[in-house]
Amino acid sequence: MDWIRAWNTFQAYCDLLLRRTRPRAYPLELSLGTSSYCNLRCIMCPREGHEGNRMPFDQPVSADYFHGLAPYLRRANEVSLYGLGEPFIDKEYFRKVEFVHSFGTEVILSTNGILMDEKRRREIIRTNLRGLGISLDAVTEKTYSIIRPPGGFSRIVENLKALVAMRNERHGNRPLIALSFAMMRQNLHEVAAFPELVKSIGADEAIFHTSLYMSHAMKERIEPDAELQRKAVAETIENARKLNVKLTYWNLDPMTYLRSLEYTGADSVPQQAGRSYYCRHVWRNAMLQGEGELFPCCYMTNHRVGTLEEGDLRVLRRKPFMAELRELHFEGRIPGPCRNCPQLVPYRRKQLLREAWSEIRSAWKHSWNGGMENKTGEEHVGE
Repeated sequence: MDWIRAWNTFQAYCDLLLRRTRPRAYPLELSLGTSSYCNLRCIMCPREGHEGNRMPFDQPVSADYFHGLAPYLRRANEVSLYGLGEPFIDKEYFRKVEFVHSFGTEVILSTNGILMDEKRRREIIRTNLRGLGISLDAVTEKTYSIIRPPGGFSRIVENLKALVAMRNERHGNRPLIALSFAMMRQNLHEVAAFPELVKSIGADEAIFHTSLYMSHAMKERIEPDAELQRKAVAETIENARKLNVKLTYWNLDPMTYLRSLEYTGADSVPQQAGRSYYCRHVWRNAMLQGEGELFPCCYMTNHRVGTLEEGDLRVLRRKPFMAELRELHFEGRIPGPCRNCPQLVPYRRKQLLREAWSEIRSAWKHSWNGGMENKTGEEHVGE
């Protein structure tokens, strides 16, 4: 089975190196929602106010649909098994993890952590998830309850500390635990203390970033003062350095989604070509939500590319909208919603050749070794 994955990885790099706008490979990564229900009502979430967002909410995902994804799972290297919902509401979640793992495919989880009780913590360790992400967006119960009503901050911190202790008892480093903080007017005063919270929990990485505005009303409601945000970013980075906490800052353009509403195709893009780029997500990922609805990426959710009922993922990823995006990136005519996106990468052929050699060789080595190894969680993430 793994030789199929290795061959698909080779084809994916051929697509990129030959600058194909209509790829021949299946996606190397999948973003799959298992449930679109949620137990929180976060003030910056698309559920609570958006303009034109077409993502499915509060829809079940049947077992038959999920098992029908097998042709894509056996070719993907990694699956982000979550969407715009709380995964642990899905009582079959870990069965789905096991199904994905049966193809030798890695799994990453994102949860709000409220339902991460002892049973689920043991399942997280047992199923050897590669990574786990939790968005906290606060360092106190009071602020968390404002950002993510009805709250539950203290319970999440307790659950996280218990998970870290359980992982450390096994002398493993899986899952890699990353905690994130989305800056808003309502929580900006707490972001500088975020590295200290991450260190006290024992997580592996702190991530903080600007928030995306899903509507103009949301922008008015949560947009922080620019100068205060600049100072808060500098202070947070300095605090992380002093505490020796691994920190990543995503300087996202908060207007990305609103610009996607204005994007109407190549005619709305500057005609003058510039430096050539490619989008890592559009190249190697497929974002499937609901039961087979494909979106370009997690930032451009106002445009639904199509559904699996219309054809398989190769057919959908070759549609004119997706092909045009790739072409514009290659030409250096970057659409408004793609500018300043962290997934946008300068097109450097030599660097791509080195990355291709490394990833393809790793895939072949994986196939000769018989698939996933060290399922006790003692391997290094990324090996």
